[in-house]
Amino acid sequence: MFKSRLKEKLIFASMNPLNSRNKIVKNIFFLSLALCTLLAIAVTSVFFLNKNKEAAAPVHKPNKIFTVIVDAGHGGRDEGARKGNIKEKDITLAIAKQVEAFGPQYGLKILLTRHTDTFMNPLHRVAFALQQNADAYVSIHVNELKGYSYVSGMQVYVSNKNPDFNQSRSLGSAVAQNLGADFKVSPRLQQRSENIFVLADNYLPSILIECGFITNPNDLKMLTDSSKIQLIAKQVLTGISAYARHSVINQYAVQIASPSSHHKTGYSEGTRIKKGRKKNSKTV
Repeated sequence: MFKSRLKEKLIFASMNPLNSRNKIVKNIFFLSLALCTLLAIAVTSVFFLNKNKEAAAPVHKPNKIFTVIVDAGHGGRDEGARKGNIKEKDITLAIAKQVEAFGPQYGLKILLTRHTDTFMNPLHRVAFALQQNADAYVSIHVNELKGYSYVSGMQVYVSNKNPDFNQSRSLGSAVAQNLGADFKVSPRLQQRSENIFVLADNYLPSILIECGFITNPNDLKMLTDSSKIQLIAKQVLTGISAYARHSVINQYAVQIASPSSHHKTGYSEGTRIKKGRKKNSKTV
């Protein structure tokens, strides 16, 4: 019975080619309409999804908890650079505390070498970092260049004596790139001819950030503005997070810093360079 009805339909269709053709055209039309509708829905969904992402501005987090030692430069009896009553040791601690405060939002565990105005020598800073089984080390500083108030901007330092120099370079590149989105930053990583203890004698990927010149009026204004301090901290964290996710886009070149480009060795072995001449100085 079933075969007979099927046969009749086939015969009828073959005898009415126009009817069969109309059905095919209708089927193609409705199929095309359905596909266009689905495509429109997909495009609309992607558009609103991107708009929501822009509005939320989510922080990208690394796949695991990444531990970073943030070292607020100087402290206690060692004030660092100074302009009037404004001291480097206070600025570095303010930046470090902001990095610590916002760290969890970036999926990062931040540990500070100091939380108060206390003195720590370089050996104790590095020893503390190694005891924490951390993943990276970031030292925060402020530069000065007396007699050259027009010199401004941030610099990121690395050391080729660090056992993880390539990783230090990647970390420094990521941080410099992100700081450069809002601030004037040297387009190259810096390296000093003399030893920087916390970088060279540190087994962790390590960088030192000079967050501007205290002797430059614009940099000084920035470094005493709480909103700018907060922005510096967030961009440092964004850079660290990018490094932790292995998503550093560009590797910065490394250049040897000239003696006139910095006010101190930042934790060197008792040597300060100022205007090309060496003189004894305290280590931090």
